[in-house]
Amino acid sequence: MTKPLSSSSNAERALDIVLALGEVGPEGLSLAEIAERMGCAKSAAHRSLVALLQKGFAEPTGRYGHYRLGSAVPMLARRQERLEPQVQKIRPGMTEFARRTGFTVYLIVQSGVDAVCAEMISRSTRRQFSMGVGYRVPMGVGAGSLALMSLLPDAAIQQIIEANAERYLKHPSGRHVDGDVILGQVADAQRRGYALNMGYYFPGQGGIGLPRASQAPHDVNMAVSFNAPLEMMTDDWVESQIGALSECLP
Repeated sequence: MTKPLSSSSNAERALDIVLALGEVGPEGLSLAEIAERMGCAKSAAHRSLVALLQKGFAEPTGRYGHYRLGSAVPMLARRQERLEPQVQKIRPGMTEFARRTGFTVYLIVQSGVDAVCAEMISRSTRRQFSMGVGYRVPMGVGAGSLALMSLLPDAAIQQIIEANAERYLKHPSGRHVDGDVILGQVADAQRRGYALNMGYYFPGQGGIGLPRASQAPHDVNMAVSFNAPLEMMTDDWVESQIGALSECLP
């Protein structure tokens, strides 16, 4: 396999802290909780946290010793809205498919070795297995990120799988998932032209992901996905839904 890219442990820890703070909301985390999540000493977590505080990527909460995302994060995001034209173009089709089927539809993009939800359209009151826009999983987890990986060159796929190997084993799942399983699922998605998750992560729930390759130099690859009960996911039904989704999307 291709050797994964190396990174500074301090820089990586700081980025992991930003992601952790983004998961918990305005109540934030204590230094002890941050250190526990990072698997490091409080002194190491504190060094990275100080750098984030100085640049505005973290800030104290009203509760002593707790920290949350700083104002630099949304301000930076507003200055870098290059995804929005693509999202605006594909949103009406997602909305139409959600209207027709009642399924919640997700727009997934790659973020390093992770897949992130960039948009979510829901017309259903049924329980949804998602944390919404901004939620991230290791690339390869779920039909949307499998669809994204199916668009990548073999070397990039191998690099992602190696980088996420330990994360696959730790990610909550109902069936065994490792790098070999992910590689096989990506190969299946390349062969079919869309990705399937046949109940790996939630009991009785599968997923379908349709890749959308970038069409311009500054665009990014995207995937549109949705979850469905496994009992519905026969070959004929899946093919009909892929056809309907393709018809809705630009």
